[in-house]
Amino acid sequence: MNNDQHTIKNKKRIFPRNVKKYIFLAVMLIIPIVHFAIFWGAVNFNSILLGFQRLNINTQKLYFTFENFKFLKAYFGKSGELRVALGNTLLTWAFLTVFLIPWAFIITYFLYKKIPLGGVWRTMLFIPSLLPAVAMTSIFFYIIQPGAPVGKLATLLTGQQFAFLNDIKYAKWAIILYIFWTNFGGSFILISGAMARVPKEVLESARLDGAGLWTEMLRIILPLCWPTISMLLLLNMAGIFTSSGPILLLTKGQNNTATLSYWIFQEVRFSQYYVPSAMGLVCTAVLFPIVLLVRWGLGKVYADVEF
Repeated sequence: MNNDQHTIKNKKRIFPRNVKKYIFLAVMLIIPIVHFAIFWGAVNFNSILLGFQRLNINTQKLYFTFENFKFLKAYFGKSGELRVALGNTLLTWAFLTVFLIPWAFIITYFLYKKIPLGGVWRTMLFIPSLLPAVAMTSIFFYIIQPGAPVGKLATLLTGQQFAFLNDIKYAKWAIILYIFWTNFGGSFILISGAMARVPKEVLESARLDGAGLWTEMLRIILPLCWPTISMLLLLNMAGIFTSSGPILLLTKGQNNTATLSYWIFQEVRFSQYYVPSAMGLVCTAVLFPIVLLVRWGLGKVYADVEF
């Protein structure tokens, strides 16, 4: 053994191998931890405090109070603006959850079965998810104007002219139509990815047993894709009070189209932080047990399958 080899063999490590591993992990995690602590922990902690604070105009100091919740209750009164906003929010959520996800599953399944012009349909369904919201709302705005294609079709069918976004009867439904047009792509990608993983042998076996399209979709594809679908349902449930559309870009909350998200945006825009913070606390308190219950229920629908 020469001197160099002897030196290397007798050289002591500054840190043991396990310690080096932990140092590496700490260095790699420090940035996301600090980011989480500042931009989530600090912001949300401050929001919780603001829910129980108000500004004394005379002394310009904050004081502890429950007045924000009293104001919030008044906003939810019979003529309160939040009553309409809550109704629109729940309507949007119901459409995204009860209608859009099942519809996306059915359409994705038939595209998965390689129907004619499947590639064209995929492109048409996914393109709205790629374009910026400003561009999409501008296109949508001009499509549904009285002299535009949708407006002309409505006039042809009913004999009346419709200004959908300026009519209190139809404005929120026009926004629902926009949401369907632009939100389909995300669900489509996730569900199609889940379907692509289904083993071909399982489908071939089902066909040999005489299973038709609907049996295959409901008895085989749905249970195997259930983890993805249940995730979409759970995410929608967790965001029930933030369900909204492009209210700012299309109607600015006019014609009874405001949602809770838009109301909070408007309040914060004019430096009104206290009641919106109380609103956030109430939504969290109401939603937390519901999400846990829904998560438990979704796990009971189908047994976990690994493939």
